[in-house]
Amino acid sequence: MQTKQKVSTLLLVFALFLFLFPSISSAHAYIKKSTPLENETVEKAPSEVMIKFDESIQPAFNSIKVFDSEGNRVDKKNGRIDPKQPSILTSGLKNGLPDGSYRIKWKVVSSDGHPVEGVIPFQVGDEGQNSATSNKVTKGYKPKADLIVIRWLQYFSNAGYVGLIFFYMMVMPYKLREIESVDNKFRRLINASLTLLFFSLLLSLPLQASIESGFPWSEVFSFPLIENVLMNTSYGHSWIIQIALLITLVLLTSFMGMAESTKRIILWACFILGSALLWTKSMTSHAASQSNQFLPIAMDFLHLFGASIWIGSLIGFVGFLSLRKNTDFKQDYLRMIKNFSKWGLIIVLLLTCTGIYSSLLYIPNLSALVQTTYGQVLIGKVSLFVLMVVLAGVNFLKGKRGTAKGLGTPIKGELLTGLIILILSVVLTNLPTAMQSPGPFKETNIVNEGKQITLAATPNIIGTNLFEVTLKDKAGQPIKDIEQLHLTFTMLEMDMGKETVNLAKTAEGKYEVKGLHFTMAGKWNVHVHVLTKSLESIDTDFIVLVGSQ
Repeated sequence: MQTKQKVSTLLLVFALFLFLFPSISSAHAYIKKSTPLENETVEKAPSEVMIKFDESIQPAFNSIKVFDSEGNRVDKKNGRIDPKQPSILTSGLKNGLPDGSYRIKWKVVSSDGHPVEGVIPFQVGDEGQNSATSNKVTKGYKPKADLIVIRWLQYFSNAGYVGLIFFYMMVMPYKLREIESVDNKFRRLINASLTLLFFSLLLSLPLQASIESGFPWSEVFSFPLIENVLMNTSYGHSWIIQIALLITLVLLTSFMGMAESTKRIILWACFILGSALLWTKSMTSHAASQSNQFLPIAMDFLHLFGASIWIGSLIGFVGFLSLRKNTDFKQDYLRMIKNFSKWGLIIVLLLTCTGIYSSLLYIPNLSALVQTTYGQVLIGKVSLFVLMVVLAGVNFLKGKRGTAKGLGTPIKGELLTGLIILILSVVLTNLPTAMQSPGPFKETNIVNEGKQITLAATPNIIGTNLFEVTLKDKAGQPIKDIEQLHLTFTMLEMDMGKETVNLAKTAEGKYEVKGLHFTMAGKWNVHVHVLTKSLESIDTDFIVLVGSQ
């Protein structure tokens, strides 16, 4: 008994990790580097402006425009994606631009189909004349009601279709499958799931056209716009495959009423094709933007697959609740709960592994989890998941004890909680992940027999940051008599050379400098070099993940 309790506790902890760090999360493209930088002052106007993103951007619905302080457009209207590097957006500037402040207004569609737009201010010449002192602005698409409803219907119906077939073939006893009324109800549930899936998939195309173009629904039903989405976006290519799979599913599902031997083949074929629809969703998620795509996409698919089996099986349990009231089938219904518990253990382990893997890709630290909208939605999911685990435990114990009384409420509650979690998953899928906003950096290294060096970088994004270094001895007192202290910045993801800056003393043991030293998002090495008046050198390195916003 104690062993089972330990195993259950371990699984609960793993599952909590899963819902803290879910794998069905896509992210918007974000800026890794721009030329000029945010609020950078250049001596003369550049011949072109350039923005480099963290992933390839789609060829449709992108723009880059440059305006002066009077609102006049000063670019050559030749904005384009670099054909050799599809993560770079460039535009030429008119010749002979005068000194003054300028702003780059840009918009792109990331690989997961989400539009992102923003403004980057910069200054040409004397900063005293119309200086560009405004902050960089970046706006990503925020999920609205139409997206939440349509995407939720798609996830729910796809999970219902795949999960119900699994429930029917692997969980339901053969004795029950032979009963005509049970078989008819199963086919009604399958047909309802397929109808919802078809309806939501049809609506998803104009929805995506509205999201990527920025047009309202009333203006997206035009052939050129829909053609642009279908031909020039990864979502459009995926949608064509999804429609082909769905039409095949409709044809196969219509033959489910055939003889048992043929029916099994058809059901497994439908299960495979329904799972293939989940794969196409992973192909347009943020996993597809990784440099090595196969493993992230596979893990994202496995997560969706496991969640679909769970949700779809719960739909089956609720759909056949009436069996528990029939004395002839009551024990068969309770046996289904025990049968599913074995599969449930595998599903939890699968979801846990894929969830933890994805957390390493998309969540840099605990601070980002707490401070970002993405993280705050996750915290809400944790509370709901704890409730779901409790209800699942109640259902398992009732099934194990052979108690059918009061079983309907916790099963319905578990399904309802799962569906609410699915809504939050849709929201998370359309929010920027925490990788874009790791938050202020602060870390302490112990060197040279107990000396403490603390580096803080605020706000830790591309552009101007405040860098503070605090020096303490092993007793926690400020280190005095410092002759020199400087930082050396090295970008770890691209060869950009090294930059060294000196820090000014603000108090005993405290030094700081402010400037444009993080010129690109990603991982940086910051080397701290301290030289005392007694010529003792103190050196240490910090790895800093720099955000874009």
